[in-house]
Parts: sequence; structure tokens; C-alpha cells
Amino acid sequence: MGSASTLAAQARGYAKAAKDLEDSGDNERARQLYLKAAKLYNDAYSMTHDDIDRSTQRDLAEHLFSKAQALKGGGAQYSGGVKDKDNSSGTDESSLSKDDLVLKEIPKIGFSDIGGLENVKEEIRKAIIYPFSHKELYQMYGQKAGEGILLYGPPGCGKTMMAKAAAKECGADFISVKTSSIVSKWVGASEKNIKQAFETARQSEKAIIFFDEIDSVAGRRSESEDYAKRVVNELLAQMDGVDTADDDVLVLAATNEPWAIDSALRRPGRFSKLVFISEPDVDARAAIFSLNMEKRPISEDVDVRSLAKITESYSGADISAICKEAADIPLGEALKGGEARNIEMSDFKSVIEKRKPSILSWYIEANTSIKKTGETDVFSELVKEEI
Repeated sequence: MGSASTLAAQARGYAKAAKDLEDSGDNERARQLYLKAAKLYNDAYSMTHDDIDRSTQRDLAEHLFSKAQALKGGGAQYSGGVKDKDNSSGTDESSLSKDDLVLKEIPKIGFSDIGGLENVKEEIRKAIIYPFSHKELYQMYGQKAGEGILLYGPPGCGKTMMAKAAAKECGADFISVKTSSIVSKWVGASEKNIKQAFETARQSEKAIIFFDEIDSVAGRRSESEDYAKRVVNELLAQMDGVDTADDDVLVLAATNEPWAIDSALRRPGRFSKLVFISEPDVDARAAIFSLNMEKRPISEDVDVRSLAKITESYSGADISAICKEAADIPLGEALKGGEARNIEMSDFKSVIEKRKPSILSWYIEANTSIKKTGETDVFSELVKEEI
């Protein structure tokens, strides 16, 4: 018997071969190879001393054994019993189409459309764009492309917009996965949906596959029900080499609750880089105000720099809402018969006086949750002694 790493590598090979056989319709041979891969992961589990590695190997063993059992049983099962063979609707409710799962597009928004956050943009360039645009250099220095990036931070601060901009900057297809559609009541269907999303990305010449609100499908397995654990296991399998990874596919995810994501997904080789998207600084706030004023009639007395200074701790979404509500003031006057006028500085200040930053409660929750998990060193940007 070899080392744990050797056994795990052999298991990945068997699992890949089993997947190819399953795709070709040879379910019996695929089942046998899935069982071999599961046994190898189980043997690696018994030889490993690292708790996280042991957990991953155990879960992958269980995952592959479940795949083998599903092939033996033939067909999906309901989480509470066997699926009714007489499906009067005539449809396969256990799986969804590509259109149900993903939105494939080349985004129109780029980094120039996002105010501020220049340090974050550079981090994303190094993590996502340069592996595409300078592939030979990455190969020369042994730097692996194709690993995952996790964007996290308070809501309304541009995580989804930043993900779209990254795809636009490197000319990649943007495969936006609708996480709400992934989870299914049918046993095995959720894992199939995960696999479908990755296969759609791999059909592109180059693509970024994006999971928004990934915490909804990738929670901590220790706190999850069995069906949720299987979804995490499939994500691990897709990102960890059990199924072939393509260097021209990068995985990007966003979450407001990074502490809720299973720690195995946040290890090197999966979501290798965590990028914190904070609330905008004063320069970014000024830029966001300017972007939101471009198509509105603005009075000469409006000073975006002054507005930026009095909106510390406001998110980008807050600022967008402030601009909308400020525009509502002269609009409402005109609708009541008044003379149409430009939006004035006083309109903005009136709205800001009534609106508090929306993300303060998020920081309080983040502090409490992170301290419970004991990962204060991982998410140090979010942990404050006083809010």
C-alpha cells in the first residue's frame, strides 16, 4: 500500500475513468470503478493524520460510493423514498436544463464602470485575468491557473459587478450559475446540476464560472443535512481534480457569509484566494456618485467630493439609492405641477440625513459568527473590537 497522497491520486484516476464510462452509458463498469475509487479514498483516510484531509477523503469516499449505489439502483430517488416510476407529467423532475441552471454571456460592464477599489481590481487581475492573458508565463513559473477565487464582504459593495467586470476584462464567457436552481428534492439531482454547470463552462473556449451567494449551496458539512453534504462533495470533486479541470476555466464565487462556507472549499486548490470587497473608500464613493449622476440633471452646486466625505461606511448600493431618492424630490415636485428643475445639493443632503448605512448590522453579525467559528485569523478584516 502506498502513501495517502498516492492512494488519493489513484482514486482520482479511477473516478475520472468511471465518469467517462458513465457518460458513455457503461454504467456497470463505471459503478465498479467508482467503488474502487471509494475504497482507495477510504484507505487514504485511514493513513492520514491531518483532520481536514481526513474529512475530505472520507467525504469523497462516501460521495463516490453513493454514485456507485445510484448506478446500481438505476434512477434518481426522492429524499424521502423512491421516485414514483409513473410520472404522469412525462417530465424528468430530477434534473434541470442548462437554461435553468446557468446564464451564459459576455458581460458589457468593465473595471472602468466600477468606481474605486483599485487594489481589489489589481488582486483580481493577478488572480483571474493574467492567468488567461499571460498563460505561458504562468506555466513557465509553475503557477497554476484554473483554481477558485472567493469574493466576500458586506452586501451591496459590488461583488457580483466585480465578477462580471473580470470576465469582460479577459474576454471570457461569464457562466453565471443560479444557485437557487441547483438544490433539488431528488437524490443525486443536485450533484448532477453542479456537474452540468461545470460542463457548460468547459464547452467555452475560455470561461469564468460564477456562483453568487455560494453559501446557500456550500455550507459547513458538519452543520448540514445529507443532501447538502452531497452538494459540497460534488463541488469538491469538480474543483479538486476528481473530474478533469480545464486551465481555461476559472471558478469565481461571491458570498456575504464566508464563515458559513465549508472549510474544505477554502483550501488551496479549490478557492485558493479569498478577496475582501469592502465598503467603498472616499475616492470610490465619489466615483460611484459620479457614475450615478451621469444620466440625471445635476445642479452646479452639487459637489461629489463633499457627498463622498459625509457618506463614510455607506455601500455602493446605498449611494445608488441615495441618488435615486434625491432625484425623486424634484421629480415629485414636477409631477405636482411645479417647474422641472435640476437635482440640488440640498436634495442629496436631505436624503442622507434620513438614511443610515445598511452594512453596520452586517459587521455586527460577522463579528459574532466569526468568533464562534474560531477563524478570526482567516477573516481578520471583518473582526473588530467595537462596531
